Amino acid sequence: MQQMVGKILETYGTAVTLRRGENDHAIRVFFQPVRSKSWQYLEGNYSPLGEIPRGQYVYIGPVEPKAEAGDTLIVDDKSYWLRRTELVRDSNGPVYCWGMCVEKGGEDTWGQS
Repeated sequence: MQQMVGKILETYGTAVTLRRGENDHAIRVFFQPVRSKSWQYLEGNYSPLGEIPRGQYVYIGPVEPKAEAGDTLIVDDKSYWLRRTELVRDSNGPVYCWGMCVEKGGEDTWGQS
């Protein structure tokens, strides 16, 4: 399963840089703003990309290199803090890494509803 997810990320993922300390890793991931139906109905302020202004993003990336909380993700010309990461597993072991990010330098809405 890990190989299948890896192929999907390589084919359809976004090219990003995962920075841990002074080490950079070029990887492909899925990176999307968090969306919630309740937020969509309550708020009408959307950016051109459809981002709801909550400032949180979902990260789905490869098992290796595993993203860790505190790492930086560089997407295009913006930097994001990885606030939380977990390996998603099946019966054979890790399949992919899931995480939540917030944009660096923006308003930190982590933990707010």
